[in-house]
Amino acid sequence: MTTKDTFTAVIYEGTPGVRVDRDHLRIIGTGRDELVDVALAQVEQGAGRVELCGGLGSEDAARVREAVGDRTRVGLNRYAFESLEQIAEYKRNALAGNLTPGAFLYLAPGLDPDRDRDTHPDAVFVPVPDAAAVETVVASLTGLEPGLIELYGGLGVDAAAAAVRGSGGKVPVGFVGYDD
Repeated sequence: MTTKDTFTAVIYEGTPGVRVDRDHLRIIGTGRDELVDVALAQVEQGAGRVELCGGLGSEDAARVREAVGDRTRVGLNRYAFESLEQIAEYKRNALAGNLTPGAFLYLAPGLDPDRDRDTHPDAVFVPVPDAAAVETVVASLTGLEPGLIELYGGLGVDAAAAAVRGSGGKVPVGFVGYDD
């Protein structure tokens, strides 16, 4: 059981179910219609933050924020200027049915990025021990050829810059932004 207010709930639109469940972070796939219910359930279980994947939009984030109120922070994965053309191409491909799985990196001190990764048909979830390891971890994903990279669980702007460097600028990189 996760202790109240100590974990981040990452929610993405994808195959329903819990994909990763660590002491400090839980990654859940859901359909868009179930998004608010899934977010509310995570808040009821003690999520200190809810982070939404970049495939969800600002309207989705606003619906979640309205539903959870001030009980937890709600963030949305966003893409910086250098990734805009690439993420637009990714979106076009996804809408045409050519979805390339993404790589979700999350901060997880003590976990090994190779040994402790979780691979699913729609995404690979990769722990990184600290922000300094992001560039190296992203460079090691080249064989996976992810269509995008999204950062969660405390990996911010510096980690995003490292991910861009690690991919050689070839993969769009998103990171969670909060309004506060």
